[in-house]
Amino acid sequence: MRRPSVFSLVSLILISGVLASATASAETYVEAMAREETSIVDYRAEIVALQGAIAVAEDKLVDIADQIAEAETRRTLEDEKLALLPIYLELVADDLLNRFVALDQPTLVRHEMAIDAYVRNDEHMNAVLTQSTELTDEALQGIRSRLLYEAIINDANDQLLSIYDELLALGVQVDSIYLRTERSQERWSLAQNDADQAWSIIPGVDQEIATTQANITIVEASIAAAQAEIIRLEELLVTMRWTAVLGQDIGRPALAIKIDNVFAAWPQTGINQADVVYEEVVESGLTRLIAIFQTQNPGAVGPIRSARTSDPILLEGFDRPLFAYSGANNITLDIVMASDVDSVNYYNSSSAYWRSETRRAPHNLYASTSRLWNLRPERTEMPPPPFDFRGDAEALPLSAVPASEVSVEYGWTSVDYSWTGSGWARRQNGSAHVDAAGVRVAPANVIVQFVRYGTSPAAATSPEAITTGSGVAWIFTDGHLIIGEWDRTDPELPALYHVDGETIRLSPGRTWVSLAEAGTASWN
Repeated sequence: MRRPSVFSLVSLILISGVLASATASAETYVEAMAREETSIVDYRAEIVALQGAIAVAEDKLVDIADQIAEAETRRTLEDEKLALLPIYLELVADDLLNRFVALDQPTLVRHEMAIDAYVRNDEHMNAVLTQSTELTDEALQGIRSRLLYEAIINDANDQLLSIYDELLALGVQVDSIYLRTERSQERWSLAQNDADQAWSIIPGVDQEIATTQANITIVEASIAAAQAEIIRLEELLVTMRWTAVLGQDIGRPALAIKIDNVFAAWPQTGINQADVVYEEVVESGLTRLIAIFQTQNPGAVGPIRSARTSDPILLEGFDRPLFAYSGANNITLDIVMASDVDSVNYYNSSSAYWRSETRRAPHNLYASTSRLWNLRPERTEMPPPPFDFRGDAEALPLSAVPASEVSVEYGWTSVDYSWTGSGWARRQNGSAHVDAAGVRVAPANVIVQFVRYGTSPAAATSPEAITTGSGVAWIFTDGHLIIGEWDRTDPELPALYHVDGETIRLSPGRTWVSLAEAGTASWN
């Protein structure tokens, strides 16, 4: 990114011939660049903050990953336990089965001993048998032979009690295994829920990161735009604000001069030095020009004609410009004098005017721009420029289309402009329009501003251009047409020209504006 340097400012001073300090224009550009530089610093700080937010979000993802890993570990542990518990349960079941099988033989012994006692009708033995437990067949035969029923029954009882104790213990083990299984399943579910919850957070964090990265891209685009604007301002640093042409601005008001534009007034003097020229319809489909000077001082300008009620409405947007004209009828004069323009007409400022002896009245009135400005020496502030301009490297809007010619029909006056590669050469009623020095009128920019015309309160035959409000505008610049809009809701400012919400920037140089009615212009 290029930045304004001490060398560029020194170059500005040398070019302008001013050894003291930069002018208001240069200072304005420097201030604008400083604002852009400040914006870039702010944008970069914003990017740092956004990158910090991304880092926080990424740390959050790391924490979530740790949570998921921990939950997965817990779940895996419970999976291992749940896989082993059925095996433990099966082993206990085997033990239970074995213990139940062990009950069979003592029970059989008891039955056989009971039968034997019954056969013998031995009451004592019957009582003993009621408490007997399992004995093997071989042991039973020995008992029968030795009649040791009581000892055998006691032994069987001891075996049964032992087996019952073992069965009870195994039952407790089974209950414990079921309880452990239930608790393990609960812990597994809790681990699964924790993992699911952690996973559910990830899409939101990913979206947060994506949104923040998109915001960074937007801010980076803003930085690029600010850098481009700084480059544009650097290119304009040593140019005059009203035209973006190399030179030094002068602190003085704008000077608007009403110029005759009929055939008898040709060739006009000074029109090619005007920064802006407006062409408006007057009576009978004729036109007159309002030439506005700020950067150039051509000396003589003319021939000068009378004002119309359209003029103060238009000129109020130029910060109280000096308005030079030959005169006006009483109604028009009252309207002009009541407006914010600074009237320096032929009647109240005659020292700045003269009549040429080489022309017939009323096409022979001229004025000196130097004398007119010298009427207001105290006014040293430069008014804001009516247009924005592109830098050398700045592209046209995407909506711009190639154009070679534009024509406007005012009635008795027909005008067309043809692109020459460097300007729009003007013809009027089929003849090339040249100034008194023989130089072709070929401004860098032509604007067809479509307006409505009402009836002037000064005369029923005099049209009045309505230049406040909004409407369609054709901007012809650099061999292209940009169809946009003009907007002048604040009558104290010039019209703004924009397309798709963006200000239309013109090519450096002079600009002619045609105040045309809808349907009177065409282009190709």
